[in-house]
Amino acid sequence: MSNLKKIDDAWLNIDVDESKIFNPLTHTYANSEEEFHIHLTWLMSQPEYFSFVCKQIFNIDILPMQSLILHELWNRKFPMLIGSRGLGKSFILSLYSMLRAFFMPGRKIVIVGAAFRQSKVLFEYMDTIWQNSPLLRDIMGPSSGPRRDVDRCVMKLGKSTITCLPLGDGTKIRGQRANDIITDEFASVPREIFENVVAGFAAVSSSPIENVKRLASEKKAKELGEYLELADSEVGQDMSNQIILSGTAYYDFNHFADYWKKWRSIIKSKGNPTKLKEVFGNEEVPKDFDWTQYSIMRIPFEMLPEGFMDAAQVARSKATVHSGIYQMEFAACFTTDSQGFFKRSLIESCVVSNDNQIKLPSGEVFFSPALIGDSQAQYIIGVDPASEVDNFSIVVLEVQPDHRRIVYCWTTTRSHHKEMVKSGITSESDYYSFCARKIRDLMKRFPCNHVAMDAQGGGIAVMEALHDKDKIKDGELAIWPIIDENKHKDTDDNPGLHILEMCQFAKSDWLAEANHGLRKDFEDKVLLFPFFDSVSLGLSTATDAIAERKYDTLEDCVLEIEELKNELSMIQMTQTASGRDKWDTPEMIVAAGKKQKIRKDRYSALLMANMAGRTLARTPDKPIYNTTGGFANNDRMSMEGPSFTGPNWFTQGMKDIY
Repeated sequence: MSNLKKIDDAWLNIDVDESKIFNPLTHTYANSEEEFHIHLTWLMSQPEYFSFVCKQIFNIDILPMQSLILHELWNRKFPMLIGSRGLGKSFILSLYSMLRAFFMPGRKIVIVGAAFRQSKVLFEYMDTIWQNSPLLRDIMGPSSGPRRDVDRCVMKLGKSTITCLPLGDGTKIRGQRANDIITDEFASVPREIFENVVAGFAAVSSSPIENVKRLASEKKAKELGEYLELADSEVGQDMSNQIILSGTAYYDFNHFADYWKKWRSIIKSKGNPTKLKEVFGNEEVPKDFDWTQYSIMRIPFEMLPEGFMDAAQVARSKATVHSGIYQMEFAACFTTDSQGFFKRSLIESCVVSNDNQIKLPSGEVFFSPALIGDSQAQYIIGVDPASEVDNFSIVVLEVQPDHRRIVYCWTTTRSHHKEMVKSGITSESDYYSFCARKIRDLMKRFPCNHVAMDAQGGGIAVMEALHDKDKIKDGELAIWPIIDENKHKDTDDNPGLHILEMCQFAKSDWLAEANHGLRKDFEDKVLLFPFFDSVSLGLSTATDAIAERKYDTLEDCVLEIEELKNELSMIQMTQTASGRDKWDTPEMIVAAGKKQKIRKDRYSALLMANMAGRTLARTPDKPIYNTTGGFANNDRMSMEGPSFTGPNWFTQGMKDIY
């Protein structure tokens, strides 16, 4: 091998003795040129040669590591893929699905994820492969290719179909049938829905009649002592159904870890009946159980080829994120729990779902994220105005008699605001005026009687923008700090809504009460996270597209709430040198060795909103005072006393605007 050839092939990272290389294309079964295409087709259908197929048919170069993953996926009925972030799991699963459909005519493949967004990611990869593969399109013909619908995406390859579905609560996909099931981000797929709905897709044999005939023939041949020759179409192909579990490692209390432990125990048993019986809870091992059909591929960042990922970005993540999160996302390890003040297990226990039914005195609680509130409900808005570099964050709580619901979360940054101004999405050129406008817009969508905002950072600027007469539109009221009857302020007599509470994070007693109260509310299931319905999300996304909504979608809201949960799990309680308790995120290393705290803006917004909810809940009803004006919403504001004031002619004309 020439040096130039060695340099060109260095990316393969394989040292090979060329004298031992066998080229299968130089041989045919019958040594006949007329049958060469038959041998070539058979050869390409063997998983050890998928890299050749990917190059010649799909127009894609793949690494040896990726070729091995494809090989393992193909040869096991129950493979599990646990990979580092950046491994390209979605890409490799998309490629595998197309190979499966290509070489197995009539195959029905179903891809599911907790969010329709996730299964659509795989579909978009398949679409890209299809568009960049002229030979594949020529082979498959004009009837094949991608098809998109509101609630599903379908890739058709000849007689085979690959369907990407939203999961939701399982009701809309129940009854589906599939030969191969691929679940991506398995940790987010509810166990009950997977077992009762998804796994049932593959309960019927891929070819029931043919399978019955084959098994009966094999049994009779064995009884008669005869050799049964397999048909050429059956050689090298396992036509039975398949279930693939894939995703990033998660916390040990999640069902993904349970499946991983069970898979590992099955593989380690090596078929020993005693050990297998222990795996199945000392029950009888199912008939025809084959431990060799189970496989685990765990691929941490360290096993990826050099250059596959940006090492600098990985190093930054290692310095930025909590060690537990790094272990999950890059080391592909399941961890026991988060180590912060708010345990991840505690947070997840407050997420309403079919698997986690939360029953309170008022009944069973079930709700989803929302972009518009209930006109009959009561809402509290928490705002972290941030500083120059942090996120501006908003969290909206819906207040029920015996609990509070996290229904909405939103963030923005100065750079994002500049992009919106540039694209014409907003006409508010001033950053804090833009943020104040967002608060006002949310008050129209969520009937609000209380806004809690940090007085530090940009809090003062936002407060001023909320009552700036030049920023108030027709029909709107100025928004002022709340009226404290025990402490008069100059703003108390100003006409408008007095619903703004300026929180003092610098006060240690307030901060301690707010954090301990927040954790207590999680423990008592007084503060709850919403259920994520991916079917509704998919429909909402389609509606947003029709309405040409460019931002603030339901999907954005769901992802923001997930980030809120991540921030909560990283909060650590420490003490200052003076013995004062403090709550903060870990430090990360930024440029030039400078240290910086991980952002916690969503957590701060939730902390203020929940503290306001706790305060209002224990505030007794006050007597009706003979004041000028009235309440912003009389049937819900009695617990707060007067919320807006001013001359009678003003207040009477401005009632019930919000």
